[in-house]
Amino acid sequence: MSFKRKTTRQTTTAPTTPLVSTGIPSLDDILGGGLPLSCSLVLTAPDLHSAYSQLVQKYFVAQGLASKQQVCIVGDDPETWVGESMWLASGEEDAKPETRNDDKITIAWRYEQMKQFQTTVAAPASSAVTHSSTTADACRTFDLSTRIPPAVIADAVAARRLVLVPLEATRTTMRALERLAEVLAAASAPLRVCVPTLGSPSWGDLGAQDILRFLHGLRALLRRHPQACASVSLAAEWSGDPAGSGWHQKIGWVSDGAITMDAFTANPALAAAFPGHHGLLRIHTLPAPTTLVAASDRFSALRGTGTGAGGGENNLGFKCTRKRLVFETVHLDVEGGVGERRTSAPPSAVTAPAPVSAPPPRPVVAAVEIALEGVPAAEPVQAAPVKKSRKRVGFQSDRPEVYDF
Repeated sequence: MSFKRKTTRQTTTAPTTPLVSTGIPSLDDILGGGLPLSCSLVLTAPDLHSAYSQLVQKYFVAQGLASKQQVCIVGDDPETWVGESMWLASGEEDAKPETRNDDKITIAWRYEQMKQFQTTVAAPASSAVTHSSTTADACRTFDLSTRIPPAVIADAVAARRLVLVPLEATRTTMRALERLAEVLAAASAPLRVCVPTLGSPSWGDLGAQDILRFLHGLRALLRRHPQACASVSLAAEWSGDPAGSGWHQKIGWVSDGAITMDAFTANPALAAAFPGHHGLLRIHTLPAPTTLVAASDRFSALRGTGTGAGGGENNLGFKCTRKRLVFETVHLDVEGGVGERRTSAPPSAVTAPAPVSAPPPRPVVAAVEIALEGVPAAEPVQAAPVKKSRKRVGFQSDRPEVYDF
């Protein structure tokens, strides 16, 4: 008979993937801390009158240039496109959330210790990046009213940190993939690949199979070169459902992440229902390079799936202010608004008509019949009701405390 000492069992940790920031703290939170390297993110915006998907990509490029990382842009006139990107905010006060912690609630003393209700995140949560061993960069604060200086673009091109691939040099999607393979082979980590408005007329006559084949080939390139990640936005005509039902599901199959930004410009009813937002966010697929479950399910605060409450996933939307683009949770407002003091019933309420009061009953008077011999009977005569005299009250001016009845 022998005995063995009981020891703790060593467990192996899952491999981690470095993350890069998209430049938007709330989008980093939705992705689980950032976009993992070796992954692709596809953005669709079906609204023809806005370019929210390209705005997200410009954040992605500006973050890479501000962090001194390599950036590759494939598109029509990429130099003009990157020149329209935003740049860093001038002061640090823009990085703080738009709340005032020194203001106290004066409704009741019991509410003074309660935190203010937050619909978004001002910076990536510390728990959102703990699942990665190293992070490629930290999220910067950008101002939409500020354009990137031309000197920054010139320095990045001279240092070969910014590679511009115009569509004239690619002609077809397959040639574009070959050109990207050359850039990825000679690049160092990390490299950001940006492909704006895929499927636009500048790309030629593309079909649904061409777009899916390009996205699938791009993901295969990123798997062979894990030091890079990609952001792709589809043209508005390919962001809806042009190829029949299941189009967005197919996009999610050939890419690591796929989200849709539905603007309210084409639906006035939604714009009136959500006056504080510009659109809703739909998530089709989220990156999960080394695990079966996306990191966003555990670390995202906005989605609310990792809280363990079992209440489902939060509704997400976005709004674009003068200085920034924000993704946040969407809640239906109270009827009439939070700042309206209601003094009457809302017009939508149906009020019952007031009951009509019945006239007072008339006093019942007994009828007396008088019959005489030889005289024909006359009709019965009803006695008129006796009216009561109303009492009069006299007031003496010399003695106001005396009343004369």
